[in-house]
Amino acid sequence: MEYIFPATFYKDEENDNFIVAFDDLRLFCQGKTVEEAFFIARKYLKDYCKLSLKMYGEVLERPRTFIEARAQHKKDIVMLVDAEVKNNIKKI
Repeated sequence: MEYIFPATFYKDEENDNFIVAFDDLRLFCQGKTVEEAFFIARKYLKDYCKLSLKMYGEVLERPRTFIEARAQHKKDIVMLVDAEVKNNIKKI
């Protein structure tokens, strides 16, 4: 199963890194570069989806569209982040 959520990337000038926000999930992470932040965001999203599947049997949150996310964050970097999760995760 593949899950795709929009993420907003903010440049943190004070700490010289990028902060990633999944607004739909209230999930945040960071990386030194946009590329590093993107790969860390993919891992966080995958872990989030796995946990949601184990706890609830599904990923409860439904993402906004890219267009909606882009309209809300016109001055920021918005990207779609994907996470592939195996279908055999059993609910606890």
